[in-house]
Parts: sequence; structure tokens; C-alpha cells
Amino acid sequence: MRARGRVLAEQGTGALFASLDPRLSWTGDVLCLVRRGGMRPWHSDGIRIAGRGLVLAPTLFAGGAQPMIDSSLPPLLFYPLRGRAAISEEPPPVTGDALIRLLGRARARLLLLLAEPASTTEPAHRLGVTPGAVSQHLTVLYDAGLLGRTRHGRSVRYSRTELGDELCR
Repeated sequence: MRARGRVLAEQGTGALFASLDPRLSWTGDVLCLVRRGGMRPWHSDGIRIAGRGLVLAPTLFAGGAQPMIDSSLPPLLFYPLRGRAAISEEPPPVTGDALIRLLGRARARLLLLLAEPASTTEPAHRLGVTPGAVSQHLTVLYDAGLLGRTRHGRSVRYSRTELGDELCR
């Protein structure tokens, strides 16, 4: 929630909803979700948010924004939790022989895993190794310019740079 709060504070409500799901847009006091046929409010009556409140609920089980509307309750919006792929997916197979020869199997696999930003513990969990082992490989990949890193509260999140993306292709 800290990252979402930062987006809201620095960029406003429209940017917050766009960060939850690119199909969402905020116009005045109406939250719209792009569906087949263009922009339409969640509900055929055009549910207005202003004055009713809005509950935002991160979840592992939504592929995108999932609204729940009940006229007697504040609108509820489930949205995908950041980093959710690290929990449910198998690590990608390393198929590029050249990438393995260049980086080694462990670093190549780690670089492929970082298509989405992650902290040290997330890939360690997915790969079944210690965070210390992952940290050593992340440092080498960072020093080589294949990864960038940003601090989010107490953790550091790593993501591929353009060079890292090119190498993975």
C-alpha cells in the first residue's frame, strides 16, 4: 500500500487508479472501467463514488480490477497485488544456451525471473535457495548493469534494465 499511497500523493487520483489497472479511469466522481465497447461506469446506472467512499482491496486472485457494487454499501474494488507472480508461478525455464554460457545457469534464471521487480526474498523463495545466495548473484548482475534497484521502505527491489531486457530476448 505504501507504493500506492505514494502514487496518490505525488500524481493524484487518476494515476492511482491507472496504476491499479490500466483499464481504470477517474473522471470527476465516477470511476470507469474499460470494457468491450469503450468506457462505461461499473454499473449501468453510473455509480458515483463521491460521498460514498471506496474500499480498495489488494488480492492475489484477481487478474485485473474487479469491482463489487452493492447499493447499500460503499463500492469495493479488488486489484492485483504487486509482486503476486512471485507466489503462484513456477520459475521460467532457462532455454537460451548462449545466456547460460554467458552468465551461468543460476544468474540466467534469476535474470529471467526479474521481468517483474522483486526483492531478494521473492526469487529465493521461488528458486528454493537462500536469500544470501540470491543476494550475491543480484550484486553481480547489478554491477554488470543488467539490473537496477530501488528502495521501497525496508526492502530493495531489483528489476531488469534495458540492457537486461535485451539480453533476455
